[in-house]
Amino acid sequence: MTISSSSRADLLSDMLLELVEILRDRQGDTWAAIIRAASGKSATIAINDTRIHIQAESGQELHLKISTADLDLDNAFESTGEALSDVMFGRESLDKSVASGKIFIRASFSNLLKIRSVVASVLTDSSTEPRLQSLWERFENSW
Repeated sequence: MTISSSSRADLLSDMLLELVEILRDRQGDTWAAIIRAASGKSATIAINDTRIHIQAESGQELHLKISTADLDLDNAFESTGEALSDVMFGRESLDKSVASGKIFIRASFSNLLKIRSVVASVLTDSSTEPRLQSLWERFENSW
């Protein structure tokens, strides 16, 4: 069964919103790191052939607006579903995936360090948060 590009964009949007809700609900250090890294910023992400644009409002609630990415916008994040799953499940580190070109992140060095910190915190939280584990499994099975 082939999933259409718009369906994949909806799936990716729904999963990102669910991720944010889980982390907002947990609060703590991971949520604080996400606020510092994403508040007031926007990015276009591409996973396989699916591209979406995310705008994060400033503030402690970090409301996201997700839309179809304009063709003229550069991707700030590019990955395959497989490479992303490998990081989610600890089969490969984010650092190794970026160094090998499996994952591409366009950001300043300061923002790269923030992204790395957020990913490490989320993955650490995954070991004790069944909702995150379930989300990763659904992503891997759906993508």
